[in-house]
Amino acid sequence: MSAPPPPPPLSARLRQLCDDLIAHLVPGPALTMAELIRAKLNAPLTVTVAGGVSSGKSTLVNALLGQRIAAVDAGECTRVVSEFRYGTHERVEVVATNGNVSVLPLVRGRMPSELGMPVDQVAHLVVYLSNALLAHMAVVDTPGLNTVTEVNEEATANFLGISGREGEQTAGAVSKADALVFLLPLLRQADAEVLRGFAKLFGDSTLSSASAIAVLSKIDRLAKGNDPLAAAAPIAERVGGELRGVVSAVIPVVGLLAETAQAAVFTEADARALLAVAAVDDPLDRDDMLLTADDFMRFDLLELDGPSRQRLLSLLDLYGLRVAVAAADAGAHTASDFLKAFDSASGFGSLREVVVRRFAGQSEAFKAHAALNDLRRASYLRTDADNLRALRALRSPLEKLELDPAFVQLRLLEVANAVSRGELKLPDELMADVVALAEAGDARAVVSAAAGDAKAGAAAGAARWSGWGNDPRRSPGEARMARVVKDAFEAVWFELERRG
Repeated sequence: MSAPPPPPPLSARLRQLCDDLIAHLVPGPALTMAELIRAKLNAPLTVTVAGGVSSGKSTLVNALLGQRIAAVDAGECTRVVSEFRYGTHERVEVVATNGNVSVLPLVRGRMPSELGMPVDQVAHLVVYLSNALLAHMAVVDTPGLNTVTEVNEEATANFLGISGREGEQTAGAVSKADALVFLLPLLRQADAEVLRGFAKLFGDSTLSSASAIAVLSKIDRLAKGNDPLAAAAPIAERVGGELRGVVSAVIPVVGLLAETAQAAVFTEADARALLAVAAVDDPLDRDDMLLTADDFMRFDLLELDGPSRQRLLSLLDLYGLRVAVAAADAGAHTASDFLKAFDSASGFGSLREVVVRRFAGQSEAFKAHAALNDLRRASYLRTDADNLRALRALRSPLEKLELDPAFVQLRLLEVANAVSRGELKLPDELMADVVALAEAGDARAVVSAAAGDAKAGAAAGAARWSGWGNDPRRSPGEARMARVVKDAFEAVWFELERRG
């Protein structure tokens, strides 16, 4: 007798549940909600980029997209949410607050400088690009938040800057995100509680440390003349400790260098200009030339015209110029040679690994988790009397799905989500389990990666969570989440036992 076929993927089973629900609903709020949940399950993963004013969000978006499209100047486009989606007909759709949509062309491959209406009448922009990355995920660029570091009675609100319209737009975009890239200012003496305050942006979303990372941007200003990635490493480690359970990683990135390395803007003419810069070979002269931007523009021993110097500064800034000179000394002479050096020095590879591989690899789980939570909320909707019976009937199949062993990854995301919100406080040892499980998305990967006997590691993990969860001081919610993680470790133990 042949083995039964494997169950369909999590998201496919939730799509079927949505279809069944929609078939039993009459027009009303519940039907609208169900159709939105179904549509989001079919949509690409949404990765939202947020952070402080002038923290380099749009520059990072350009690096992720591999093209200089997002507006980086202080224009109208930087004050509204911009959603980048896949489309062969490239265009910008301006969605007004009244629901009207107007279409604008790209201007030489860039966002238009004017939107054709006052910014306060624009709900958001949808930018369609024929871009390979967007076939798998949507990228959302948000207005800057007004970040401060002073602690007072409104520390979180001040840190997030969400009191104004632009801040509210950003908070709204984050609440709809499947994954979050949050750019932090370079803080040397950051207060942990203020830093953790940005988790308040999660709102009613299902974001957790599994689906959120922080980026230390513009780190090239940290250590003049030295490697900023090395200088930023201890800061990233400290901030990562303060944000443990809120984000899965804190990654230092030189944003401008990453954009130049990725966004197809660096040319062979730029490479020749850099060779002219490297031709100034006296170390003292080089130091003088690259001391400040003004010094570079005025340095009289450099055989390069003013516009070429200004372009190099706009592409690389001073740190990038130092990287380029070192690369030229090591033999770089073509645009391709320099781009490899820029990519390596930018730190962008680590960010790309998380966004393109890990986020995309867990996209089905992230979307299924969001749909499960949305459907659970829909089942308790009280504002649609005509659909109350159909909504109540939704609870039983939801409970069956949640008990299915295949949904263990979603339940682990639920625990990580509670930790990120600050609703679940854990001792360090258990927090380490949650962080590792959130990053791996699977208890088997965590146990396999641990040193020693995997089976013993699974048993020890189950024992840790059983002991904590059975403590009479635990609340019912804490005990339930402890059982989720204990069950995940026990499932691994039984699988290893079965394999012998």
